[in-house]
Amino acid sequence: MTIEKLQQVQLEKVQPEALREMLEDMLSDYDKTNDKEAFNEIAQENIEKVFLLVEKMSPSALKAKEKNSENKKEITKKTEETKAASKTIKKELEVLNKDIKVCRAKIKKYNEEKRKNTPKKPKPTRHSKIKSHFVSIANLIPPTHKDNLNVQKEAKKVLLKAYREIMNTYKMNRIKTEVGEKALEELYDKIEEKLKK
Repeated sequence: MTIEKLQQVQLEKVQPEALREMLEDMLSDYDKTNDKEAFNEIAQENIEKVFLLVEKMSPSALKAKEKNSENKKEITKKTEETKAASKTIKKELEVLNKDIKVCRAKIKKYNEEKRKNTPKKPKPTRHSKIKSHFVSIANLIPPTHKDNLNVQKEAKKVLLKAYREIMNTYKMNRIKTEVGEKALEELYDKIEEKLKK
């Protein structure tokens, strides 16, 4: 049994309402999780229990392959049986609700452990932030001047000068400053090569 069978259930036909809410919660938990396989593995037992309850309580919510009179007779018999068994179903729902809460806790714990094991990206340095902002400014040239080589050269001069002055004012490391200068120069070299062709 997989969650896909539960996804095929017609939610509006599921009765009682507590079962429908439980099913909706389970499906929304599945949609929110990143690791679908782990969810299926952890929640397997609860998925089966919910599906069996839907089958018992609301057989009309399951999408039938064939619609004929025999199926309709079976459905009416089942609905009569379900009305008689509604008290026991409520108890089963309460137990299942507890199981689902435990399942949610397991999934949450699994996701936390997975996050701990994934390497964290280092925070960008002040140098790299300034460099990326200057590269962004270089890319903001108006479309009417993109093909103008003189404007591109002038913009290169202005941006490199401003970049150097900011780095000097902030008393930044000269070696790291050169990395940003090279990035700006490479950007403009590519643009100039394109325009010369």
